[in-house]
Amino acid sequence: MVLAFIGMCAVFVNFGFRLRIKSKWKLFFMTDAVILAIYLAWDFWAVAKGSWYFDPEQIMGFYIFGQLPIEEVLFFVIVPLMVVLTYLALIKLSKSSSKDEN
Repeated sequence: MVLAFIGMCAVFVNFGFRLRIKSKWKLFFMTDAVILAIYLAWDFWAVAKGSWYFDPEQIMGFYIFGQLPIEEVLFFVIVPLMVVLTYLALIKLSKSSSKDEN
């Protein structure tokens, strides 16, 4: 539910600030590729080592590569998307406020 809420926030930020994220997919993919590579590798290692696990009663039951729940992977896609959108919105706000000051 939290991921769905964050995803909806991303949609509203994109349209509310008219960010035209379609033209900035390269920025998102570069950012997310680094995050996915690091944190999914870390997750695989920690689960394989037994450092942590995902409670079957707290997840939907769909796994990626047989080990990580889909929620974990979606977390590392949706949250960075929201970060990039927030960053772009702040840039747009700072540009519009500097125009208002002049």
